[in-house]
Amino acid sequence: MNVRIRIALSCATLAAVTGVAATSATSAVATAASPNSATSAVTCSKWKSISADHNSVGVRYMECDRKVGGRQQTSAALYIWDNKTDGKYARVNVATGYAHWNGLDQTWFRYYSWTSTRHHSPKYETGWHSGNDVEVLLKAVRG
Repeated sequence: MNVRIRIALSCATLAAVTGVAATSATSAVATAASPNSATSAVTCSKWKSISADHNSVGVRYMECDRKVGGRQQTSAALYIWDNKTDGKYARVNVATGYAHWNGLDQTWFRYYSWTSTRHHSPKYETGWHSGNDVEVLLKAVRG
């Protein structure tokens, strides 16, 4: 077989294999994001920490924001710890919503708690909710 023909066939085979891989990757990306909803890049804050009751309880959290179909969404990830065996546990109230001068118009609310003094909680994630802000409130609660 002519060298030129072998090179051309090799290039065509490589292009076909690469094209199949690229098509598969494109399909996977298209499946992950709905074609009717344009999602903006996710931006996240740095990790923030709060402690209460003389550092007997604490929370470390990060807020993230994005736009989907022109609507603002927010989420949070957090770790909770209880540093002291004192009959109290860490309780974290998390709310999402739209921040303004008078506070937060809530769109979602949940509380998380943690009682182990041996290690922090697993990573809790709120999921995406309507809004542009996450409010985090930490309490040491007698249990």
